[in-house]
Amino acid sequence: MNIEMNTDIRFLIVAFDGLRPDMLDDRLMPNLSSFCRQGSHCTDNRAVFPTETRVNQSSLITGCHPGRHGMVANKFMEPAAGGFLNTGDFAALSAADGQTGGILTAPSMGEILHDAGLELAVVGCGTAGGNRILHHRAQSLGNLNLSLHGLDKSTTPDAGGDVVKALRPIPEADLPNKAQIDWVVDAYMEVVAPGRDPAAAILWFSDPDTPYHYRGIESPEAAAAIRHADAAFGRLLQWRADSGRGDSLQIIALSDHGHVATHGEPMDLINIFSESGFNMDNNTLIPGTFGSLYVTDRDEQMRMVAWLQSQPWCGPIFARDLGGLPSGALPLSAVDCDHRRSGDIVFVLGRDESAPNDGLPGRCLHDNPEIPMGCGLHGGLSPHEVSSVLAFSGSLFAQGTTITAPTGIIDILPTVLHALDIPAPEMDGRVLHETMNGAAVSGERGTASASTNDGYRQTVAYDQVGDSRYLAHGRRDGATPLD
Repeated sequence: MNIEMNTDIRFLIVAFDGLRPDMLDDRLMPNLSSFCRQGSHCTDNRAVFPTETRVNQSSLITGCHPGRHGMVANKFMEPAAGGFLNTGDFAALSAADGQTGGILTAPSMGEILHDAGLELAVVGCGTAGGNRILHHRAQSLGNLNLSLHGLDKSTTPDAGGDVVKALRPIPEADLPNKAQIDWVVDAYMEVVAPGRDPAAAILWFSDPDTPYHYRGIESPEAAAAIRHADAAFGRLLQWRADSGRGDSLQIIALSDHGHVATHGEPMDLINIFSESGFNMDNNTLIPGTFGSLYVTDRDEQMRMVAWLQSQPWCGPIFARDLGGLPSGALPLSAVDCDHRRSGDIVFVLGRDESAPNDGLPGRCLHDNPEIPMGCGLHGGLSPHEVSSVLAFSGSLFAQGTTITAPTGIIDILPTVLHALDIPAPEMDGRVLHETMNGAAVSGERGTASASTNDGYRQTVAYDQVGDSRYLAHGRRDGATPLD
């Protein structure tokens, strides 16, 4: 396909799902490590809570915390969509998007770019639901959103089919997912960039998240996945140089959250609640490594919170104000997830800093039966789940610069819109001027704490930079290491 290259500014966002920043080194990731050194590297980057993929994908494309964009968990209750919603389910998410008037309650990157006459294109091999979230309006706006789960699970099956015809059939998923990640990269370089020339594109790599989950953070499969994803990223960097896009194409590399290792068997929380006298037919619990409880009334909320505080396996607890917060609970706003879809109680299961393999620290209790014992998980407030990767490279960005001020996934959209000179709607993130040779900034550490007379105490730490707020970690104070 021979067309004259558009030399206007373009953005390519490459996501390494789940990558822990402490696994970013020259041994495993020589290309990304070099990219960070040569570009503008944000070394204290933060995910939003819950530290789940589709929550953070929503923050990426809206510049907002969950309390504003409404994707409050991978799974939550949405009465307008008929009740329980698993956002990884493409069909359920598609149906809910039409029934609710919009699955996101904040403007998204694709919509904002479209209003400016520009396109966002998405190609990814993460979950089909997650791919849809990255540009849920792609079909109606005539853009591209292709999931490697298949054209029937792509937001734009016709436009996706054109890419498949021009390239080659989509390979089967594997672990590590090498062939699909290569296909994503080839689709962008050979078809999407020269053919559609989108103002912004998101390439979503499923690795290392999947090997972390099902083989372990420090497994040979995870290491192989990281090396291959890095090699695919290196091909993108070489293509930028060889294709003459060195001045025009700005590349952003990120991860959406980190990981910790699961400890012990799944807890069977619903049964634990039932055996403790709670009516789980009337109250709804969505379990995981954090739990969302939707309760019948304030009295039940108070009773459940008090009971949770007596359980040694329970960590931080957040609650909706139903006429006064339960003693010892922090408000949902303390973790920026005060939305009508959030649970009336959101609690995080226990964490500790132990290194299960004498290597990487961080363990969690969980109620995820599909995750093998000792393998990776995320969703909570440990620093190993909150910390994530972010780096910029291109003609707009400073070279060889380390940004030590707190940053977050919420800052990417404001920064992209600023670079494209597009007015931004109200957001929680900020423009990262310091990545573009702007003045250095610093954060101011703050904490939110709550306690009871019975000895339960919790603390959430955050950093404030201007009007933007970045969670650092949350913990139950004085908690003992996991048994």
